[in-house]
Amino acid sequence: METERGHRLLDFLREIQESTPWTVVVTEEAGTSAWHLGGSTWRATVVVDPRRWLGLAFETLDPVTGRRATYDIDTDLYDISQDEQREFAEEIESDIVEFLDNLRKRVVLRGNDGSKFVLVFPLNGSYVRVTQGRFVTRASTHTGLTAARTGSEYVPVE
Repeated sequence: METERGHRLLDFLREIQESTPWTVVVTEEAGTSAWHLGGSTWRATVVVDPRRWLGLAFETLDPVTGRRATYDIDTDLYDISQDEQREFAEEIESDIVEFLDNLRKRVVLRGNDGSKFVLVFPLNGSYVRVTQGRFVTRASTHTGLTAARTGSEYVPVE
């Protein structure tokens, strides 16, 4: 029997709801659930529609400067109901779970590099550096944490 797309993600979100102090609000409509999560300096929305789409939209703010950074993980326009997209959907689902788990473990970091607000976090055996510019968000992958953490001091996103 095949596991429905998004099942692992939904199980993880239910665990998060029970095991963290985060604000969690869940809405459901026609087989789609939206999980609105929040901490003191961040918010995220995770959408699980096993027939069409899986996605995470994350935003964090620097409480001192008011700068923000965003990061999204989603299945884009791929039709995840098709069997040939199953592996892709599973990879996206795993990435979302890993990101949220890293956020829970406090290894998603925020800092500044000059005038740019930066996020750094592990994902798939590498480190992702997200730099929020004035108009564009740029993500780069690094093999080590030191290379990803250039700029000022970094602190966990809370």
